[in-house]
Amino acid sequence: MAAATPEPAQLFFAVQFTIIPSDVLHDEYSLKLQKSLEENGAIHVPLNAHNRVDDVLHHTHIISTTADFPDYNKALEAMVHVVKPTWVDQSLAKGKQSNPRQFSPDPCLFFQDVVVTCANIPDGDKEAIIGGVLAMGGQYSASLTKLVTHIVALSLDHDKCELAIRKQLRSLIVLPHWFDDCLKLGKKLSERPYILPDPEILRPSSNLPIRYTEPLEHIKGATSPVAGEVPSALPSSSPSPRRKELKVFTGKKIMLSGDLQIGSRLQGTIEELIRSGGGSITASVDAADIYVCHYRDGHDYIEASRAEKDVGNLPWLYHLITHNAWTNPMRRLLHYPVPRNGIPGFEDFEISLSNYTGEARVYLENLVIAAGAKFTRTMNVRNTHLITAHMMSEKCDAAREWNVNIVNHLWIEESYAKCAVQSITNHRYTHFPARTNLGEVVGQTQIDRDAVESKYFKADPITIRQKERLAAAGAPTPHPSNGSVKPRPAPRISKSVVPQSSSTAKFSGNGTDAHAVPSPPNGDVSENTTPLAKKTKHVRSDVAAQTPVARHMDGKENETPDTTGSRGAKARALDKLHKLAPDVARFEKEMKRKGGVIHGGRKAGDSDRITLGKPAAAEQGRKRKSGEEDEGDSAGSRSDSEANEDERKAKKPKHGKQVKEKVPPILYRMMLTGDERWIDDVKKESREKAQLRNLGVLLTQNASEATLLCAPKLLRTRKFIAALAGAPTVVNSGFLDFVLKHNRIPPAVNYQISDRDNE
Repeated sequence: MAAATPEPAQLFFAVQFTIIPSDVLHDEYSLKLQKSLEENGAIHVPLNAHNRVDDVLHHTHIISTTADFPDYNKALEAMVHVVKPTWVDQSLAKGKQSNPRQFSPDPCLFFQDVVVTCANIPDGDKEAIIGGVLAMGGQYSASLTKLVTHIVALSLDHDKCELAIRKQLRSLIVLPHWFDDCLKLGKKLSERPYILPDPEILRPSSNLPIRYTEPLEHIKGATSPVAGEVPSALPSSSPSPRRKELKVFTGKKIMLSGDLQIGSRLQGTIEELIRSGGGSITASVDAADIYVCHYRDGHDYIEASRAEKDVGNLPWLYHLITHNAWTNPMRRLLHYPVPRNGIPGFEDFEISLSNYTGEARVYLENLVIAAGAKFTRTMNVRNTHLITAHMMSEKCDAAREWNVNIVNHLWIEESYAKCAVQSITNHRYTHFPARTNLGEVVGQTQIDRDAVESKYFKADPITIRQKERLAAAGAPTPHPSNGSVKPRPAPRISKSVVPQSSSTAKFSGNGTDAHAVPSPPNGDVSENTTPLAKKTKHVRSDVAAQTPVARHMDGKENETPDTTGSRGAKARALDKLHKLAPDVARFEKEMKRKGGVIHGGRKAGDSDRITLGKPAAAEQGRKRKSGEEDEGDSAGSRSDSEANEDERKAKKPKHGKQVKEKVPPILYRMMLTGDERWIDDVKKESREKAQLRNLGVLLTQNASEATLLCAPKLLRTRKFIAALAGAPTVVNSGFLDFVLKHNRIPPAVNYQISDRDNE
């Protein structure tokens, strides 16, 4: 009897899913998706009573049209796939599960709705475009189907383009430039200027205004960090039908911070709206689910952020009430609390805007102020940055003449999101696609949670090394006699005397810290005192006749216990350590010297160098104190031959080192334009520039500092026009020829430009 064939595995076997409701995923559509999945082996995990995911670890897939739901970050951390409903349809159509990445609602994957196919473009460009689309969440189709959204072509002379036009498909036929500009900016731009057969970017340059579409979706209700009026859709003294349907705060506890500075009447209205939406008010940050504040500081803000609670400002709260739907406060930059003193570095900036209109302009103005910079409506020479949507404006022309930094809005948005000034050398911030108004992609940048956490509420754990340093600097230590803890005062001694090497971190037999070096009896030692310069007084080890030095100094290093059993051992240990301290300090200094202890000799000019036979020079004029012993025969002394060798090296300069010639002062800062003498001759350029510098002429590329402008005739180059603003002396190229030939500077008046034709 033949064995029964096993049933094929179902398409969605082992898939455990839930569906996040939204305006698109309404009840009827959700039930249809649920039925399709369950019929093919999937298991549905329902949401809890508050429309939240109980435990993301019990899911393999979460179906949602947006990434803006409360449990999105937890799902990513748990490696749970968040996919759009189209993932189910595509998987059923193919008969196998599609790649979840291509159906992710993550806004960072800006090609997520793009299905591309290629026509008559080179193979290298084709591979680059396909790779970029797949990396940014899009899909590639080798053939033209109804699912294709974009056809990449250089012209319409291709079968795919002709077929799309003949069958009137919705596919857009675009130039490869569109993908290039999108990938450079990291945003999905409008396809309008790139659409064949007559793309705007290939037309002759014109001064026609660039068409603009207001980006209402991304900045709606988030144009200012300061809240306006209470949402007009819901406030009234009597509950309206829509107010009764407010469910966004169901089961939530909200805490309003004191830094909101709202009146009692307004606060009462807000609290009434929260309660009517199913929420409650609390005064404890530990019990709260949502914390509303204005600034990114304070104990409550830090605790709420570390506990991963929802932290937003008052405009964000109004947004929830108006739309009756939860949104992540970090999704929009001005829905998150602002830094009290702005972003470090922006306090020195003066910023102006150009080519942004409507709510986009209001949004960027408030963002500049929230970052801590000064915003100016008009352009002036004091401005440091100009933020513009494209390069067609009078402000842009003035900014080029005044050397003002010209950037797009991505610079201010990402600087604010990452809590640090971003470098304008990044090409993304200075790229302006032709015939494109970048105001259409305003507001798509989100707060960088890692950067905010690192800057404002990251815990700073004390490392083991820091704990050891704190303990050595005066942390409490157990008392030897009864185990009680007494504070140990910090030692009053120089860093150069106290040894910090781990090789000396030894302890005496009774637990005394070897780093506890006593101070000299005459007070504190200066930070700059060299150990060898001052002779160390030898303390006698006869403890029966003398009390240890540590008991007589002003700032006691250690408390001596009230027992007499170990006084002798401790006194001997302190005495021995006191003798070794200068040698250890000298060794530490030698280790820091270039060449170390092994290589190279001591310099004759060292302040702590000891030379036999010349005690006066070694002591630098200091008088010997009575009772001090001579250390000339100690371990730090050296032989006569070594001393003579040091003196010989000190007198003789190092081999090959020559005295640098003095460079003459700068007489002229010359800007050169229109001159082609140095083209393709780098050696000549370097030689003649050095010759000019030796004569006091410095070539510069900065038009604002030029005092001499050299050109063959009157020109209209950017250099020439920009330099004229500083009123320099204008000379012709004969001036430069004379200087290089005769090696001297002639009077500039003899070489003034005379150009009747161009005047």
